[in-house]
Parts: sequence; C-alpha cells; structure tokens
Amino acid sequence: MIELAPTLFLFGAFMLSLLGVFLYAIWRGDEEAQELWWWSAVFATAGAAALTYAFRNEAEWLSIIFGNALNMWSCGLLWTGVVVFVEKPVRLPLALLGGAIWIAGLWRMGIHMRIAETAAISAVYEAAAAWELFRYNRIREQRLVSSRVTAWIIALQAALDFALAVAAPFLVVDNESFLTSPYLKARFLELSGFVAILGFLVATLSKERLAKRREVAAMIDPLTGLPNRRAFERAVERAKRSAPAPSTAVLVFDLDNFKYINDRFGHAEGDRVLAVFGATATRNTRSSDMLARIGGEEFVAILSPADRTSALAIAERIRSAFIHDAAHLADGAATVSVGVTVLEDATPDLAAMTRVADDALYRAKAEGRNRVIFAGAQRRGDAGILSVTAR
Repeated sequence: MIELAPTLFLFGAFMLSLLGVFLYAIWRGDEEAQELWWWSAVFATAGAAALTYAFRNEAEWLSIIFGNALNMWSCGLLWTGVVVFVEKPVRLPLALLGGAIWIAGLWRMGIHMRIAETAAISAVYEAAAAWELFRYNRIREQRLVSSRVTAWIIALQAALDFALAVAAPFLVVDNESFLTSPYLKARFLELSGFVAILGFLVATLSKERLAKRREVAAMIDPLTGLPNRRAFERAVERAKRSAPAPSTAVLVFDLDNFKYINDRFGHAEGDRVLAVFGATATRNTRSSDMLARIGGEEFVAILSPADRTSALAIAERIRSAFIHDAAHLADGAATVSVGVTVLEDATPDLAAMTRVADDALYRAKAEGRNRVIFAGAQRRGDAGILSVTAR
C-alpha cells in the first residue's frame, strides 16, 4: 500500500516545479520583469524541498537538514523577488541566512523546536516581503490591485507561521508518527493552497505592473522624458471633470529657428536642443505643474494655481534660462517664444486655453521671436476671444 504522505509530497514537488517552469517561461518571454526569475526560483526550491520530504522514510536526515533548509531558502527567495519588484538592491546573503543558520545547527533540536524554528524563520521572510509590498502601495503612482492582494495573502501566511511557531510545543506529533500525523496533513493542505494562490498572484502582479509601465511609457516623449500629446489630452479630459480652480495658467512654447537648426547643424543637434529645453523647463516649473511636449518643437505647461504675475514670471524664467542653457548649441541660435493665458475662478477648458495661448505665441513669433506674450486673464462667465497684450 502506498503511503499517503510520500505520495502527497511527490505530487507537491511536481506541482511546485511546474509553477517554477511556468514563471520561468513567462520571464523568458519578457525578461524586463526580473522578479519573475527570482519567483520561479522560489517554486523550484520549494519543489526540491518537497522532494526530499517524500523520501523521509529512506533518509530522514536528508529531509530534516536539507529539506527544511530548502524550504527556508524558498521563503528568502520570495522576499528577494519582492525586493527586486520594488526596485531595491538584492541582498542574497540575507535571503540565504535562514537556511544557513538551520544547517549550522538548529536542525539538531527536537521535533517541536524544529517545527517552531522553521515556522518562525519562514514567517520573518514572509513578513518582510509583505511589508515591502505594503510600502510599495503607499505611492499613489505605483498602486496595483494585485500588489495589495499579494501583500495581504503573504501577510496572512506570515501570521499563520508565527502562530505555528508559538503553538509548536503543544502539537501532538513525534518523529515516528510524523508522516501520518494530522498536523502534517493539515500543514500540507494549508501550504498547498497558499502556494497555488501565490503562484497565480505573482504572475499577475508582474504582468499588471509591466502593462502599467508600458501604458506610462506610451505617455512619455522618449527624447525629453516629458509627457507627450496623448498625456496632455488626457489631462485636458480630466480637467473637464474637475472642480473650479482659483486660477489656472497655460503656457505654450515654440522653439525659435528650429528648422534652421536642423538644416544647418543636423537633426542630432536639434534633438539636443529639445532635450535641453525639456530639462530647463522642468527645472523652472513646480512639481504640481504639468509640462508636455505636444509637437515637434512645441511644448505646453499647465500651471495651477497660477495668476498672471506668477505665470509670466515662470514663462520669462524659462525663456531666459533656456538661452543660457542652450548657448553652447547651434552657435547660440536656440531661443524660445512663449504664449501665456490665465483663467480665473472657473473649471479650466484646457483645449480652449491652449488655443488662446497659441494665438499669443504666434504674435510673439510675428513680433520677432524670443519673447513672452500674454493673452489677458479670463474669468467665470467671460466669453469670446481674449484680448492679447504684449509683454
């Protein structure tokens, strides 16, 4: 008659190895998700641990020493995968420390202490992994549904392991009856459920974060690192649904002589001019403002809150700083013209404001470039084209 416990462990080893291969295959399909490599190693290591447990009757020392060490190393690798996911440095010695301490001598204790020690070490790694994911979710831009769920599932497992570490001295179990004990069967079922859920969650977590990164990348201009027209249009749509603001300013920038720079100095020099302007404008706007590249050499900034005085001050600061920053490029031919408009006490229609600021920009071009033109402030209830005033 086939013993139930070895058969369960063999089945567990097969399923864990299969999950490891599955995650490895996903990683090979998209090696940008480096955490998947570590998480595939988690299941491969846990599978190797289950395989040693299956042969406990033939080589008890193998399962006690190396099986438990492999189990703790799998927990350390789980934590390492999370560390990689949250983009922190890998500390592999810490991940392997639990298993190393076990091999160094903890395995010599009695069975109740061994259960307590393995559960406690596993719980420490699981709690650390859950903590990293909870911290990751505190940043609004990084929040993912699957990361919150994964954090709670790992935290729950950590709590169960801590409880087991405390309750271990009271378990009815001994070396002779270990493979047939109710404890082992319950523990196997509990861990099987956790592992199955975890495998699904970590795969989903990586895919969701990768999809979000690609969505963000689709909103970014690769040359300047600024939001692109698509991102600006989304901001326009969000503004339509927002509450009225005290005042909002829109600044439209157009680099002067850009065609001449490209034709005379080459497109590589033109790209450098664009990159320098992006850096200059970013440095001279606030973190709450939005700056985007909406065309070849055209940029727009949304400032909120901003009145006429502050909007013109920022526009002028960017204009003069750009001349200084780009002086070494294209024989100093790179300058910028700016159109500015302000809307007060109303929900901003950014598309309309951009058109008004664009009209002011064209006047700046017509009047000789390298200047700021202000299209007068508009208040709630105003209609029609704003008057244009030169600065």
